[in-house]
Amino acid sequence: MTQKEYNRAIELWADDLYSFAMYCCNDKERCNDAMQEAFTALWEKHEEIDFNRCKGFLLMVIQRKIIDSIRHDKYNQPIDDEIINASTSPHNELDLSDSIQSAMRQLTEQQRIILTLHDIEGYDYKEIAQMQGMNYSQVQVTAFRARSRLKKIL
Repeated sequence: MTQKEYNRAIELWADDLYSFAMYCCNDKERCNDAMQEAFTALWEKHEEIDFNRCKGFLLMVIQRKIIDSIRHDKYNQPIDDEIINASTSPHNELDLSDSIQSAMRQLTEQQRIILTLHDIEGYDYKEIAQMQGMNYSQVQVTAFRARSRLKKIL
């Protein structure tokens, strides 16, 4: 990948990648960190990555950065905050989009990412399977279980 292609990738996909990051975690600081990490990693490997495959690479880096950040926060969070967060209910939300976002946060990271990639970003299951390092049927099952869980929550 050349420098022009790298700059073109930023122009083409920065907004989509940011919205993907926001759907994954709904935290602006975490999203900004993940975006910066992704584009830094892309530049470090720009000679190895083909332009046509760099969006998948960027999505994977963002996903992993967000998961690492969430795990780090989860293990460093005081117990009192965990109890307070567990007691909040999505039924207290007045706005439908807030209820959906709250329900999405209750899914596992893998379920949230697969639903976001498929239903919002428009990737098919084969592409998601390649990005996630899963097989096709695992992606389908995870998406089905995520939708079933969302129905119960909502």
